Order: sequence, then C-alpha cells, then structure tokens
Amino acid sequence: MPRARMAAAARVAAAAALAAAAVACATVAPLTLPAGPWAAEPGGADLLARATSACRGVRTLTAEIAIRGQVGSQKIRGRVIAGFERGGSARLEAPAPFGAPVFVLSARANRATLWLPRDRRIVRDAPVEDVLEAIAGLRRSSDDLLGLLAGCLAGTAPAASGGAERGPSGWMRVPLQDAAVAFLRFDKSAWRLAAGYRGATATEPAWQVAYEGFTSAFPDVVRISRTPGPAPQPGVQSTLNLQVSQRETNVDIDARAFDPLAAPGATPMTLDELRQAGPLADRASLSETGR
Repeated sequence: MPRARMAAAARVAAAAALAAAAVACATVAPLTLPAGPWAAEPGGADLLARATSACRGVRTLTAEIAIRGQVGSQKIRGRVIAGFERGGSARLEAPAPFGAPVFVLSARANRATLWLPRDRRIVRDAPVEDVLEAIAGLRRSSDDLLGLLAGCLAGTAPAASGGAERGPSGWMRVPLQDAAVAFLRFDKSAWRLAAGYRGATATEPAWQVAYEGFTSAFPDVVRISRTPGPAPQPGVQSTLNLQVSQRETNVDIDARAFDPLAAPGATPMTLDELRQAGPLADRASLSETGR
C-alpha cells in the first residue's frame, strides 16, 4: 500500500484500543498561565528560536490524534489519522469501529474536500479553515494545523518582537510579531515552548494553546481554546484536547493522498449542513441529554 495512507492502515487495528483509551482518559482543562511577577530577561529571542528549532524543521507530519472537547454547547470526541505537507496539503481520516470511515478530508493548496461515506454527502472545494471549524471549532489552515501539532503554535514559527521576561517557577514570556505571546518553560535540560495566546481583535476571537508531554522534541498533548469577543467576531467558544500518537515527521507522503475525492453520486453538502451533522459529536453525551 502506498504511503498515501500515511502508512496508517497497517497500524489502525493495533492502535485503536490505545487511541480510544487516550480519548477516554484525556481531560480538557483551561489553560492557566503564571501571573508574575515578571522581570526583564535578555536573550529571550534566542531561547525561543532554540525551543522551536524542532517544529520549524517539520516539512511533513503524520500522526493519530485522539480528540476530545466542546464546541459551543456540543461535546465532540473521536480519532483521526492525519497527514500534512507544507504548502497547504492535508489528509484527515476518522475511522469508525466497523465499516466505512466517519469522514475523509483531503486538501491541496488549503482547499478541502470532505467526504461522509456513510451518508454519501460531500463538501467540495472549501477553505480548510471553514471545514475544520465546522467539524471541530478549529479555524486553522492546513499549514497552521501542522505547525500547531508540531509545537510551533501556527504554520509559521513564532518570532520575538520584544524583550523577554522571566517569571516564577521557571517560566519565561516572549512577545511575538503577530501580537501573540509565547510562554517558555524550562523542562529538564531544555527550554520548551509550553504555551501561547493572543487576545481578541475586532474580527478574530482570542485563542490559547498549551503543550504537554514532551517525550521527544514534540508535544504529545495539545490543548486549544478559543473565546470569541463581542459581535461581529465569528465562531463560538471552543475547547479541545488533542492526544498525539504514532507521530512521524519529514517522511515522504504519496501526493495522491491529497487528491480531491471523486465520490461519484454523492449529494453536495453545505458547511452549515456539515456543522449541524456534527461528524465528531459525542453521541454518548447526546443520548444522555436526550438530544
């Protein structure tokens, strides 16, 4: 089988129980950052560059991702086999316990096709950001999601815009050029990019990201939250916990993995319909609440 499937098919059966356990055990906690006091710290830009050297070097990334969280009033839960290549290419497949997958997303140049084989519905040629927001409340491009999972907060590695400050318990904060703030934390023998946030703007909600579980140069747990401000900001409150496993970086991925899916005979679907369908909705919680 070509690497188009990110070599995941051979691992699905063995990893299913592990991923399910990760979803069940993971909890979504609010991001708590130190309040200070803070004191000026020279050399913060260099420390930030060192802390992000691994994620800056990621050209491709494949992984299995256990997802748990809440988007607005809806709880979501699931597992996704993912592959990304810089330049806006992505493939996300959400396997089901039996039969056809829940959905398959393929994207090139940040334009996505999302196929729901069980319902024979399809969203064609839509921005990746719009599709990801509809299914998981995560408004990120393909490259942004690659960078987020690799530990860089976004598709472009964070760059310092001012002087760093050292805080309590081994924390350091560094202002970034995109008006966000990065938080570094000393872990064992190295500084890690442990968190980041950006406040709300007139058109964009505030977001926060926290990284945990550095068993290698990359985080195994990514916690994301988004808090919209007053209208006309888009989106709803969302909190996600991503448990990353089976990660491989800078491996060759067959370009056919990112081809738009043909899905002959499929019924076109709008993004609003996709949002209402909720392919990652936690069905157990829906049945408990009678929804």
